Amino acid sequence: MTTLTEHTEVPDFPLRRGCPFAPPEQATEFREAGAPRRVKIWNGSTPWLITRHEHVQQVLSVPERFGADVTAPGFPSTSAAQPQVEGDIFFRKDGQEHLPVRRILTPDFTVKRSEALRPRVAELTDKLIDELLAKGGPVDLVEHFALALPTVVICEVLGVPYEESHVVHESSKKLVQLNLPAEEKLAAITALQDNLRTHMERKRTEPDNGLLSRLINVHVDERSDVTLEDAVRLGTLVIGAGHETTANMIGLGILALIREPEQRRILLSDPAKYAATCTEEMLRYWSMVQTEPRRIALQDTEVGGVLIKAGEGIICNLPAANRDPEVFAAPEELDITRVERKHIAFGFGVHQCLGQNLSRVEMQVAWPRLFQRIPDLRLAVGEDELRFHNTALTYGLEELPATW
Repeated sequence: MTTLTEHTEVPDFPLRRGCPFAPPEQATEFREAGAPRRVKIWNGSTPWLITRHEHVQQVLSVPERFGADVTAPGFPSTSAAQPQVEGDIFFRKDGQEHLPVRRILTPDFTVKRSEALRPRVAELTDKLIDELLAKGGPVDLVEHFALALPTVVICEVLGVPYEESHVVHESSKKLVQLNLPAEEKLAAITALQDNLRTHMERKRTEPDNGLLSRLINVHVDERSDVTLEDAVRLGTLVIGAGHETTANMIGLGILALIREPEQRRILLSDPAKYAATCTEEMLRYWSMVQTEPRRIALQDTEVGGVLIKAGEGIICNLPAANRDPEVFAAPEELDITRVERKHIAFGFGVHQCLGQNLSRVEMQVAWPRLFQRIPDLRLAVGEDELRFHNTALTYGLEELPATW
């Protein structure tokens, strides 16, 4: 069993990527060394960084030993604002503060419900591609496709009119920025919640099949198992957790398929066969959640030969874990025919991503359809000119200039 004193270097976190198509080099080095390592975050504290696939699964699968409550003393928060902004969100809670509330949202994100949305996702995808073709290249595919599609899809799920999707879009971008001042993040959340509250009040007299309508009419008014403000926070969570992540994955996937023509050829040869495996491989390869999940040790527990003591923070590095050669053959290669589905890009255990089924449907539709309709899609700038967000919760492209 090792201790911190055996390792004198404590790097700053988030770790920086040298190559934009690979995890941070230090994370890879730590994984190869085997044991968890200390890193230093914004407030000077030094939580443990977990990089091996099996160790990440260990931490995320035992909530009795590793808690998710951002308000707990010692929790390795992303900023001073996180406990204040996210402290009341069920996703940042444990046990009975987490699971009963999660079950309220589950019906809207089951495999069956997500699959039922596939035709509508395809329709919205084609509409966006029509707009791209009418606009003509070059165009920023992040703004006009990768972000636009999840925006309109999540508005469909919520029951928010399309013409107000810009509120969802602008607010969600700010929710995941680690370096955004606390007052700006709070202002973005307030604006979004005011908008959702207005929609919920209207749905009392104009109900529909959307999530907001179900929350207000069933859970607030009929069952009284949540308050109006609880319902508003749940709507905010759905947007913050499921919009920007999917948008970043769509953009990164487009880039990967532009860079790798053979992978693109395989996908288009039989989209019905390869869209699903392509999506799982993109999730593994990119692992867009780069600074989470985070936990606080509730009991002294050994992980990878290191004793992590109660009250110490933990950060799981999914990009490194999803390139673990102990789990994946040729992990540095992008192979959309890969059938092993052991990645943990959506997390693991009771807190894994609630919206993963819908996110999969969006990606499975978006990538083949875009390249089917614009087969000569290509970068409009040099690859070295592309800019990535390295400090946001989710990894992705700032923009993706493309033409055809």
